[in-house]
Amino acid sequence: MPIGPSARALGFFLSIAAAVTLGAAQPTAASETGSADKLLARAAAMGLADDAGWLRLGHYRRTLAGGWRSEADDPTFFNAPDGKTNPRAELAATLRAFFSELPETDTQQNPQCRFVARYRWLKSRLAFDPAQLPEQPCPRFETWRRELDPGAATLVFPAAYINSPASMYGHTLLRLDGRAQTDRTRMLDYAVNFAAVTGRDNGLAFAWKGLMGGYEGRFSLTPYYLKIAEYSDLESRDLWEYELDLSGEEIDRMLEHVWEIGPVRFDYYFLDENCSYQLLWLLDVARPSLDLVSRFPAWVIPADTLRAVRDQPGLVRRVLYRPSRTAQFRHHASLAAPADVALALSLADGVTPVGGDGLAARPAAARAQVLDLAFDYLDFQRASGNRNGDATAPRLRELLLARSRVDAPEPPPAPVPAVRPEEGHGSARLRLGAGTTDGRGFQELRFRGAYHDLLDPLSGYGRGAQIEFGDIVARHETGDARPFLHRVTIVDVTSIAPRELLNRGLSWRVNIGVDRTRQAGGARPLLTQVSGGAGLAAAVGQRVIVYGLAEGGGYYSAHLDQAATVGLGARAGVLIDWNDRWRAHLFAGGLRHLDGAAPVRAGAGVGVDVALSRSLGLRLEAERRREFGYSWSTVGIHLNGYF
Repeated sequence: MPIGPSARALGFFLSIAAAVTLGAAQPTAASETGSADKLLARAAAMGLADDAGWLRLGHYRRTLAGGWRSEADDPTFFNAPDGKTNPRAELAATLRAFFSELPETDTQQNPQCRFVARYRWLKSRLAFDPAQLPEQPCPRFETWRRELDPGAATLVFPAAYINSPASMYGHTLLRLDGRAQTDRTRMLDYAVNFAAVTGRDNGLAFAWKGLMGGYEGRFSLTPYYLKIAEYSDLESRDLWEYELDLSGEEIDRMLEHVWEIGPVRFDYYFLDENCSYQLLWLLDVARPSLDLVSRFPAWVIPADTLRAVRDQPGLVRRVLYRPSRTAQFRHHASLAAPADVALALSLADGVTPVGGDGLAARPAAARAQVLDLAFDYLDFQRASGNRNGDATAPRLRELLLARSRVDAPEPPPAPVPAVRPEEGHGSARLRLGAGTTDGRGFQELRFRGAYHDLLDPLSGYGRGAQIEFGDIVARHETGDARPFLHRVTIVDVTSIAPRELLNRGLSWRVNIGVDRTRQAGGARPLLTQVSGGAGLAAAVGQRVIVYGLAEGGGYYSAHLDQAATVGLGARAGVLIDWNDRWRAHLFAGGLRHLDGAAPVRAGAGVGVDVALSRSLGLRLEAERRREFGYSWSTVGIHLNGYF
């Protein structure tokens, strides 16, 4: 799709990191030095270096030692040598830089243009005298700003994508709503996105580097229709659009800051300095009183950022739902008779001719429904790379032509889900529990930083998806003098994705953590483990999923005779959703030593969860385990609080 002259102006934003330089500082005349000193004195008297507006523009946050540190990691973002940790020195250096007369060229910008948001914010506070500090022309920024011409902004949430570890808990981006567009043409707007530059990394390399800050994070500006194609069409992710109630002045300030951070590198961290967190900075720059960033001192979950935005009085004007192509297809298929769905697939595959009697004999409404399903299915297969585009093009044209000859209305859109993503349970969880294990009573306190397991309340979350980070269990057992650490889950990611027409992917899981095993005589050594597996899942009706995974794992404990071992085995389970409140999970599995006959780990169990409210749940768990030749049973009841 051509995007006209905007591409030339917006292309600068995408390549600005390679082209922008401030050049050598220009000599400053004595009169300019005196004017700068006066401005600095006024700024100091007004306390501008400590003003929330200035601190937001510099991405400064308080350190544990009480100082300041910017989360921008690119030296080109600062004018002072110690600007990253000294907002006062950065303000002084920035003010002095504004007196430069450096002309704008294809490879350099005047500091007033490079830091246009800072310039205009300081000008509004200090009322620059144009005779002492002339305003420099910024033609590239003004062209860019004029062609975008946003009158509003919308926070967009592509919902979780179950088969991608990078997207299983969702994503956010910010759409700039141009004045020339309407609700029907919003896909022609542009979206501000922050993402890690990962190259071709995937799997464990991606997970490790993402957790440890091994990637650069960059802002980009992309046509919104491309993001729709990426998230909604290819990854089958519903889009939720939260239209924000920002003033024209706030929109301008945010857009100016987007220009400033275009070439700036940030360290990317999967758990905190991620896509959703960085977009909160843009909202805080637009309206410093929001202070959204400070709400997330340790980790950031996209759905939690939506809650933070929603909780600001009057900030969200309205919420719109854009169903994915998969959601639309499944809804339309659910309205059709099974024979019509089968015919649609046969048409899409080219087995049945479009002009055949089977289609012609149907009423007009049914013919339209079959053709719509056939086209949508084949086009999804083409877009997702499962079918060759050149090979499917003639069939797609044939289906489209046949549909144009049928006088019948378009199929209805997929219904809006009853619960929006930010209306589900909180991502943090505190659990209080009690029960018996190995014949001894226990009391348990458990905290999970993030974010959802297979039995947590489903509303607002994806079915069959589990992501847990920082799950810590402390337990006290009868006869013990004090509590002990029972389990630490560093990461546990599970994707149980039933195979069906539009999903042929594998189900899988990965677990890294430390757990207590048990031995005869009452010993409870800690066992470090790294395990995972992959397999298949299938839906049985609307409320049951069965799955089976081949698994492997490595285990270590200095307190066991066999300190380190590797095992192979399998796991199987059934997920049951009785209704919106009651859920159950039955599972069994085991792994064997590669150098022995005794199972390393074997067990079976059941969990039943009832959602008492969106912030409270009750769970019953029972499990039988055998490890290193010793067996025991555990039964417990737990109260879960979500926040």
